Amino acid sequence: MEKILFITDAVCMSKSCLDFACYLGNLTHSRLTGVFLENQEMELRSVDEIREKGVIAPVPGARIEQQKELYRDENIKRFSDHCENSGVNCVIHQHTGIPLTAVLRESRYADLLVVDGSTSFSWRRESTPTSFVEEILEKAECPVFIAPENFEGIDEIIFTYNGSHAAMYAIKQFTYLLPQLFGVKATLLSVTPKGQPIKGDREKLEEWLHMHYVDSSLEILEDNNVQATLMEYLFMKEKVMIVMGAFGRNQLSNLFVPNPMKPVVKLVSQPVFVAHH
Repeated sequence: MEKILFITDAVCMSKSCLDFACYLGNLTHSRLTGVFLENQEMELRSVDEIREKGVIAPVPGARIEQQKELYRDENIKRFSDHCENSGVNCVIHQHTGIPLTAVLRESRYADLLVVDGSTSFSWRRESTPTSFVEEILEKAECPVFIAPENFEGIDEIIFTYNGSHAAMYAIKQFTYLLPQLFGVKATLLSVTPKGQPIKGDREKLEEWLHMHYVDSSLEILEDNNVQATLMEYLFMKEKVMIVMGAFGRNQLSNLFVPNPMKPVVKLVSQPVFVAHH
């Protein structure tokens, strides 16, 4: 891997997302491309709304446009300084116009994309992942990492597997892009209805997994409510990376809906890797 995209609203940059992107850049010795997006044509947010994530104090008497320019310029400087201090090579791309169009165009010529699940250009408050991030997950032309709120390292990789070519494609993409993680514990998780065997060739699946990860295992859970069981399992995990194949918008959203058994959405605190053809 050589080129990682760090996607951010130019005036609302996530420090935790940048930390995670720099971690990946250091791990793979890849260049980090900071994609700073401005949606000036349809910008309806006020400075007060943007200030929630701002890093500099407002300037009395400054027009909204001037204040947003100050946030943008300060965030670009923060990005460059953080990359330099982290030992990560970086480059900056600025886009003004339609953010999604710019991201999809950039993704065609990148190896990996990293984005904060709460990134939004809407004047309305949105849940995570936002509609903007959901569109990226569905349409990006490279794999996507949803950055965690706080990244404290990785003890385990969890590959979700349902027997589909999309699931296996995501597993391969993750492995080929991040071969540096071969020594991390890898669990291939499959949830099947009761009495139904795992789909595909189990022997060849385990053989492939063992060839790429020194500590790997296959875990099969049986439950007729497949999605609820999968979510329950993932919610209980900490310090993991979760790998998923192509999912529709509703299924992706369900990953971040609070489990009725849990008061806290823990999955949001874990990095999620999504890849599709």
